[in-house]
Amino acid sequence: MKRIAILGGTFNPTHIMHIRPAVEVQEAFNLDRIDFVPCATPPHKKENGLLSFELRNRMIRAAINRYPDFRVNELEAERSGPSYTYDTLQDYKKKEGDCELFFIMGSIDLPTLADWHRGLELIKHTNIIVLARSDADEKQFNTLCPQYWPEHTALAPADNITAGYTVGDHSIYFLQQPRIDVSATLIRERWMQDRDISYLVPDSVHKIMHDYADIITECWGDAQNCS
Repeated sequence: MKRIAILGGTFNPTHIMHIRPAVEVQEAFNLDRIDFVPCATPPHKKENGLLSFELRNRMIRAAINRYPDFRVNELEAERSGPSYTYDTLQDYKKKEGDCELFFIMGSIDLPTLADWHRGLELIKHTNIIVLARSDADEKQFNTLCPQYWPEHTALAPADNITAGYTVGDHSIYFLQQPRIDVSATLIRERWMQDRDISYLVPDSVHKIMHDYADIITECWGDAQNCS
């Protein structure tokens, strides 16, 4: 049975803390592939200065080119309306057939999961991997998971998977990772200040950003001029 992980996001732009966590997940869970799924219309937050789907997609593809088990899935651009994770999982189940799914999310998003569209139902359709972002995150994970899913069974820690719970047919895992304080917001701020973003984004992404510098600067400087 194929083991496929899904890493969604706006990728505005793709940076090293999109790629490095995917590497950590691949090593910890021995997956057949990891799919990067760029969001066409973010449902949970309004992101000002969102670059075109085409340009964001191009940057992701450039960033993961060296990893044979990493792919890009453009399915969310084929749908109208908000890009809900629940709907994405249903698409995967239809198109991939018999496979085991893993949904990757940051610990910063776990406290809001109940507010997502059918957020607490995700675990009925996929395993969930929660990536550590700070030293306090594991305590929060162990507080929230039993609240979200009272019918759970605790899992024993294993290597970098330091906590986890089984809920029905699937599990949610807490994965430690090297923590580097890099975000898309930081990249955009430094770009607009004409500061060096070397080593914060992959070199291949950096080149694309320079090739499309005028478009990117116009978009991030004025959200009305993104296309």
